[in-house]
Amino acid sequence: MKKVLSVLVLMLIFSISNAGNQGILKEGSDPDSLKAIEKVYLQTDRDIYYPGEDVWFKAYLVESTERLLTDHSYNLHVELISPGAKVIDSRMVKLGGGLGHGDFSLPSDLPSGRYLLRAYTNLMRNFGDQLFFNKTLTVINPAGKDIAIHDSADYVKNYLDVSFFPEGGSLVDDVQSVIAFKAIDAAGTSCDVSGEIFSSEGAKITESNSIHRGLGSFSMTPAPGSGYYALVRDSGGNSAKIAIPRSFARGVVLNIAEIRHNELVAVVRTNRETYSLIDGQDMHLTVSARSTVFKTISFRMSSLNSYLAVRTDDLPDGIAMITLSGPGNLPLCERLVFISNSKVTGIKITTDRRGYNQRDSVSLKIGLSDSSEVKRTAFLSLSACERNFAADPSAFPSTISSWFLLESDVRGPVEDPACYFDASDKDRLKKLDLLLMTQGWRDFTWKYDKQEYAPEHGFNISGRVRKKFADVPVRDAVVNIGLFNGLKPWIVQVPTDSSGRFSWNGIDIMGNANLIASATGLKDQLQGWLLLDSFRYVPANVQLTPFTKRLVSRKKPEVIHDQVLPESQYLNQNFRTFVQYAEIKQSIQNKYRLTDTIRPGEVTITAKKDDSPESALTRAEMNIGTIFIDKTAVITPELEKYGSLEQLMTVKYNLFSLGGHLMSGQGSPLFLFDGMPVDYQQISALPVTLIERVDIVMNEIYGERGKYGVISITSRNDWGTKNIPAFHSAKVTFTGYSEPRIFYSPKHYATLESDYKPDLRTTLLWEPDITLVNKDDLELKFFNADRPSTVRITAEGITSDGIPVTGTAEYQVK
Repeated sequence: MKKVLSVLVLMLIFSISNAGNQGILKEGSDPDSLKAIEKVYLQTDRDIYYPGEDVWFKAYLVESTERLLTDHSYNLHVELISPGAKVIDSRMVKLGGGLGHGDFSLPSDLPSGRYLLRAYTNLMRNFGDQLFFNKTLTVINPAGKDIAIHDSADYVKNYLDVSFFPEGGSLVDDVQSVIAFKAIDAAGTSCDVSGEIFSSEGAKITESNSIHRGLGSFSMTPAPGSGYYALVRDSGGNSAKIAIPRSFARGVVLNIAEIRHNELVAVVRTNRETYSLIDGQDMHLTVSARSTVFKTISFRMSSLNSYLAVRTDDLPDGIAMITLSGPGNLPLCERLVFISNSKVTGIKITTDRRGYNQRDSVSLKIGLSDSSEVKRTAFLSLSACERNFAADPSAFPSTISSWFLLESDVRGPVEDPACYFDASDKDRLKKLDLLLMTQGWRDFTWKYDKQEYAPEHGFNISGRVRKKFADVPVRDAVVNIGLFNGLKPWIVQVPTDSSGRFSWNGIDIMGNANLIASATGLKDQLQGWLLLDSFRYVPANVQLTPFTKRLVSRKKPEVIHDQVLPESQYLNQNFRTFVQYAEIKQSIQNKYRLTDTIRPGEVTITAKKDDSPESALTRAEMNIGTIFIDKTAVITPELEKYGSLEQLMTVKYNLFSLGGHLMSGQGSPLFLFDGMPVDYQQISALPVTLIERVDIVMNEIYGERGKYGVISITSRNDWGTKNIPAFHSAKVTFTGYSEPRIFYSPKHYATLESDYKPDLRTTLLWEPDITLVNKDDLELKFFNADRPSTVRITAEGITSDGIPVTGTAEYQVK
């Protein structure tokens, strides 16, 4: 009874002192509940653009536990979001083995500003926008009335804020604890500070300075009944007095004393009053990473301090969570650590020269800089562009390594994330540990029993069939569906279930297509009211304006308006240069009609024909490939009463008497639907209301395939614009995957002067599909443009065993 009472008391104590801590998935959880958690990263060719230019991107989708490329989802939604938090353009990217690529064409009148590039799968939407990928792109429009990039905030003078984070969760009386802190200024960005810690009685306890971007830590042992505060100052003379979180009379403290290669040392500390309650009770130290429990160490405290050595060589690289649980598996403390077991693997990029002239040929080699003997394959994308149009070269921008290993697992923005992966900084892991102690990250709550958004494997068409005059389902009907997009048609027959519903899943189609559907019953009679579900994807909400102005308020603040945010300093320092170059580039492009892209089979449409009823003959002649048509049936309102094509051709006309010898036993004719060969059985249920005309050609213009004649069906173009009461049928435009374009890089060999065109490309090379096998190097060639500059080459990607890799190189163009 005393033991049970002690457990209940402990649960009450720890539920108060650790309020807000979340539990994690316990070892032995139902494997079916551990669904795949996806993360995505996008590399773009650069970061700064002008209106009318193209944004090129490569997508990498991984399953978060091991960071292996995954085909769990096939559809990736990529959106371009304005500074006003509106989705202004979107792409549906087809993923194959976790890889995909695409592009955006920026409108020529796009206003200047910072835009958000966002990417996510449907599955990610189950967890809000926490897993979404976001990247800032800057657009500079020199022709706008207001061309400045307004990244400013209302500052509060003399404002300084410091947040304190006791390691593991809470301070406990008479227990030594480490407290991390993070200091920010009025703009909400980090600032370096120094401070002194005092007791409420005025006694100085200790002092501490930040060591990196406002991050620092100190150690103290709180006394019972005493409060503490910090006097903090920054380099600008701003100061603040801020209270330290209070301590609790009872509790347990978790301290990670040391992180060594392949091992960390955890120390569990408590005071005498708490120890008397947990003496003889089982405690558990659980190590998890990205929702998966890797190990649990059970122990009992034999003194006020317990030391535990935890092996980490079997953990994946990245953030891991150490959770201390007490009796009843009640989570008591949490601590994040960064695991770095893999030997350094990166991308090495070398060019054949350090300096070039304009229009010179550049030869580069790319390979893996891998110190291990493990054979691996790497999937990469590479961009070569003028350095000024990439991120601030003095900063450490987000990379595929920082995103997958750090940013996507940490709550809140991370300044200069790549600096934590800079191997030249011997203190980077210490700085990274402080970041993890202060960012307040917690694992997600995985509620798969309430999963609303399922992973997408292509597209689906669904709906229901009901009776025309009563909302009663039509059971055991057949829905005939056809997709026609100028290639091989997709035609299926899908039955309805007992509720009248039907679904066709796993559709893999590129671009737009005409969707034609009809519902038939017994004897293939058209019947019922066909209702299609909306298959237009509704994007995720944009929760907040990406670049909204920030106002930090206090009592009676002295506000200084329109101060430039630190992230915009590089752009503003070079803004005039960007504008001048844009004006020159635009004038030359207008003169020569230059572009840096081509579309496969691209054609120029000079005029659009009026699709009047008379033009149906022209379309029919184009579909068949001849103007010599032997017989024609133009569909009139009188003929629409026959319902389906089958009824029209067999009852009204006797299909094959129209064609003479077509059904004389010699063979079957070739059927065309809008110029595409189809099986007659696939289109026999096609509603007559969707047909413009039926034409028969007797000559053998299709050779062997059409030696028994050709029957061509031309669909109506005005379906949907006229009030055609065909309840049993539907014709709509279906949108599939966005078709990626081809990046065009000219070859500047010797040409005639009359053929000369200026080359003003900012992105010189974009190669989204590079595969490196083992340690073999790959050679790429391209040409410089007509502008002296520093060119930055950036490659990013991921290996077959889940290691994100990056590499950069630069050269000069005179």
